[in-house]
Amino acid sequence: MLKLHRAAAPTLLAAVLSLNAAHAQAPLPPATPVMGHADVFVPDTRRIAFVSKVNGHAYSIDVAWPEAPPRPGGYPVIYVLDGNGYFASVVEAVRMNGNAPQAVVVGIGYPAADPAWRATYLAKMKFLPANLPTVQAAGMAISLARVYDLTSAADADSLKQAVASGVTATPADFGGVDDFLKTIETEVKPRVVALAAENHVKINTQDQTLFGHSLGGLAVVEALFTEPGAYRTFVAASPSIWFADRAVLAKEPAFDAAIAAGKATPRVLITVGADEENAARLPAALAARQAELAALLKKDRMVGNACDLAAHLQALHGAPGYDVADCAVFPHQEHGISVWPAIGRAVSFAFPH
Repeated sequence: MLKLHRAAAPTLLAAVLSLNAAHAQAPLPPATPVMGHADVFVPDTRRIAFVSKVNGHAYSIDVAWPEAPPRPGGYPVIYVLDGNGYFASVVEAVRMNGNAPQAVVVGIGYPAADPAWRATYLAKMKFLPANLPTVQAAGMAISLARVYDLTSAADADSLKQAVASGVTATPADFGGVDDFLKTIETEVKPRVVALAAENHVKINTQDQTLFGHSLGGLAVVEALFTEPGAYRTFVAASPSIWFADRAVLAKEPAFDAAIAAGKATPRVLITVGADEENAARLPAALAARQAELAALLKKDRMVGNACDLAAHLQALHGAPGYDVADCAVFPHQEHGISVWPAIGRAVSFAFPH
């Protein structure tokens, strides 16, 4: 049921199809209020909750401290979009076997434990049953919040897909990526620096990484094209370049010019699962839409768009320090699972030994 939140399919319609399939296959259990209680925790972490002055939206920021003392320039940081889903995974990838013992991990997510926050987004979902378990409701609310934060303005086709999927969507539900990136720059990063100062350590503001998957990967590409000096390293995992008829690519020429002029020297990694253009078999209740899903995935060209972009960026001649890795294609990985090999690759790329 968290498939919509974790973007198990790259289109809005495909994601909600998978969600509807779960409802069609089996009745939901009685509501279980699991949010707010946990017997498992991530050591050496802090949580920061705030409402953005930029867009008025609420966020929950998780910060994991390193296991080793900082280098002379301070701790490098990896900022993880969709922090509700991926923060813990990135923390373990950084910490396990000393992969990046000096890196701070920051997960940027949402206050999903707050019933009022959830209700604001769930009102847009037409098909929800009354007994939806809390953890599932949280995942759906996060899904809708992230769609706004991680996208530019939607085109007519994106709106049509959302409405057809059972979401009461309007243009106002998309297009928040510029304000979201500004929120990270002006409100998230300063809070992380201040928190580090409270612990008498320093953040290296010249060695920061932005990581995102799916629509999060699209937001990373947006950040790369519009503010290439904001991070040292950009990792776009399975970026949803298809969104709004590949509108993000309209911003590429300005980036190309900045690279050619030596005004920016980012490091870039783009990853994708090899099976992301192949449609998984839908359950019998939704079999009639199998061909529709397959056509959408072919149209989206997840693998083709990702690797085409990596090849184009590699062909640019930038100043020393500009570095674009080969497109990392993970065999036998569909969209929903490809984020985990991408995390491992991202840690190795961002924090080389």
